[in-house]
Amino acid sequence: MIKRNPNSTLAFALLGLIWQEPRSGYDLRKFFSSTPMISFSDSPGAIYPALHRLELRGLVRGHVEERSGLRRRRIFQLTARGRAEFKRWQKQPVKRHDVVRNLDALMLRFAFMDQFAEKGAAFRFLKGLHKELAAYIPSLREYLISNRDYMPQAGRLALESGIQGYEAQLRWTKAAMATYGKTKGERR
Repeated sequence: MIKRNPNSTLAFALLGLIWQEPRSGYDLRKFFSSTPMISFSDSPGAIYPALHRLELRGLVRGHVEERSGLRRRRIFQLTARGRAEFKRWQKQPVKRHDVVRNLDALMLRFAFMDQFAEKGAAFRFLKGLHKELAAYIPSLREYLISNRDYMPQAGRLALESGIQGYEAQLRWTKAAMATYGKTKGERR
C-alpha cells in the first residue's frame, strides 16, 4: 500500500500513466512538462526517486531497453500488485478531508476512471464528490458570516475566493454527473 504523504499523488499519477503504456522516466518527464499534468512535477529529482520507491514496493518493474545507436533506457511497467493498488486507490470513497486538503488528487483519480475502473465508477465518484462539496460549502459560508466583522479585509476576501472555488467545483460536478447521465448504458 502506498503511504499517505505529499508524494503519494505523484506516485499515483506515475502508476496511471505507466498503466496506460510502459514508459521511461524520460517519457514521464516529457509527458508532465508538455501537458496540464505539469503540476505533478517534471523534475528528475522527484520522478526518478518516486519510480525507485514504486519499484522497491513491487508496484512497477523496470527493464533496460537496448536500442541500436541510441542511449539505453529503462522502461517501467505496472505489476499485478501495482494494478491492484491503483484500483484500490480509485475505489476509495470521497471523504471530506480529501475535498478540503487534496482536491487535485481527487481529480487525478477521476481522470483515470474511464480507463481503469469498473463501469459506473466515475458516476459514483462524482455523486460522492457532490455530496461532500454540498455539505462543506455551507460550513464555510457560516464561518464567513460568523467571523466577517473580525476578519481583516484580505482574509475575508481570500475566504470568499475559496468558497467561490468550491461552488464552481460543485457546479462542475453537477454538470459532469449530467453528462454521465446522458451516456447510454452508463450504470450508476
